[in-house]
This record gives sequence, C-alpha cells and structure tokens, in this order.
Amino acid sequence: MTNRARFARLALALSLLSILWFAIAMFGASAGLWKPLTGFSDMTMALMKPIAPPDVPLPMLPTALIVIALVALVATLAKAPRKGWLAALLALAIPLALFAGLLSLRSQAQSVPFIHDVATDTADPPQFSAAMVKAREEDEAKNKLYPFDVPLDTLEEWKSNESVAGKTLAQLIESGYPDLDLTTLHVEESPDKVIDVVEKAMEMRGYRGITADPKAGIVEGTDKVFWYGFLDDVVVRVRPAGKGSVVDFRSTSRVGLSDLGVNAKRVADLRQAVLDRLTGRGPVDPEAYAAEKSDEVKEDLKDADE
Repeated sequence: MTNRARFARLALALSLLSILWFAIAMFGASAGLWKPLTGFSDMTMALMKPIAPPDVPLPMLPTALIVIALVALVATLAKAPRKGWLAALLALAIPLALFAGLLSLRSQAQSVPFIHDVATDTADPPQFSAAMVKAREEDEAKNKLYPFDVPLDTLEEWKSNESVAGKTLAQLIESGYPDLDLTTLHVEESPDKVIDVVEKAMEMRGYRGITADPKAGIVEGTDKVFWYGFLDDVVVRVRPAGKGSVVDFRSTSRVGLSDLGVNAKRVADLRQAVLDRLTGRGPVDPEAYAAEKSDEVKEDLKDADE
C-alpha cells in the first residue's frame, strides 16, 4: 500500500469518526447521559463554528475534513498506481453531507421566527399549572415564560437579535407560520369530552407525564424531541362556550431560543388531531393511530408508483 493510499484511508477514518462523534453527542443527550444543550451546543455546534473571516459561513470541522479529503483525492489520482481514490472520495462525501445538513438547518432557522413559545390564543395564552412550572424549574429550564405582548428586544435573551426588533411573540406567531393553522378551535362537544380526546391524542404522540385537570380545564404533557432529547412542554386549555367548547393550545421549549418551528408544527398537529377525533375522522386508540399511519405510508407508495 502506498503512502497516498494510507493518507486516503486516514482521511476516511477522520470523516467516519466525525459521524460517530455527532451520533454520540446526539444519542447520549437523548439517553440522558448529558444535557441536551451539552450535546447540541458544546459537542456539535462548537465544531461547526465558522472559520475566519467571520462573515464567511464555512463551518470549522466540515471545512477541515473537506480540505484533507481533497488533498487525499488529488494525491491518489495524480499518478499511478491510483489506489485509495475511492476511500478519498468517500472521505470527501461525508463532510460535504455535513455541510449540506448545516446549510439546511440554517435555512430552516431563517424561515421561521426566532422564538420557542407558540399558542393559538396570543391575547390570552393558556397558562401552565404550578406543577409544570415546578417541573421546568427542577429541570433547570433556561427559557422563561414571558407574556406574549412584550417586545422581545426589551428582554435580555433577544436584545442582540435584529430579527425580533420591536416585535412581540403574538406578532411573530401571527405572521411567521402562514402554512399552519394556529387558530383557536371551536367545537360542539362538551369540555369533558374534549379533555378526554386531548389526553388520547397526547398519548398517541408519546407525550410524557400527561395530566388532566377538568376543574381547571387544562391538559398538560411533555414531548421529547428525538434529536438530542430536547423537552418541550404542552398545555391545552378547554373552556365551555354555549353548548360546546373553545380549545386553545400552547407549546414551549425548555431550552434554546429558536425551536426551528417545532413548537408551531406541534401545536398545529395536535390541534388537527383533536379536531379529527371529535369529528370522527381520526382514530381513538393507539393501535388505530398506528394503523392509520401505516395506511398513509401505503397510500404514499401507491401514489409514487402511479
């Protein structure tokens, strides 16, 4: 084996080790070995910081791996015997994929408001119970529960973020998610019926610590995000309205200023799930929910074949 081929293998090993490192950071956090922010910020994004000059968005680790892989690829193809070029090519593909993933993440972050708290009623958002607030405090949740009518740039966390200057949570929610239905839900069913349906919808989505307080008219639960195990808290408020009910949803992250749109999607998804079950268009038990998802996959495959 030539030195050039060995160098190509070294480049591939470094690229593979980077994937292993990020997997450890992600799944270690998800398994509770360390805090989600430790896995995401300290173990992942710290290696993705842009290199000089600061205005050029070239992430440190992927850029270094790309340079090493390119040198290895050129070296193996420069002259015969051209051994090791495939290893060098694979070594190049991995950091390029990392770079593409980072660009996608950045694009996603820029496409939604830089917030982490979303509600369907921004004038009078559902409030979390004292028990949930205590659970957030015990988990050392960094995100505070702010009013929705306060300009975010007056708060310490957002002072340096120009995208929220002069805007409130309510304004950003109203304009930031045009493709999602984040409106209050008006239904004909009684509050007791709605609360039962909300509980089942949360159970089917794997929420943790689901509790219902019919007297207060709220249902709460915590959703664990697959990536890095971030915890987001959800509260659904059900109020009587004539012979029916008015239902509002709220979802907020415990850590991280930007949720990349996750909370808004969760609110829209849970809202639609509750509506579907109340109108007879959705399953009422976990097994039926799983079957529904399987049917959706089959239908997608059928459409793709056609």
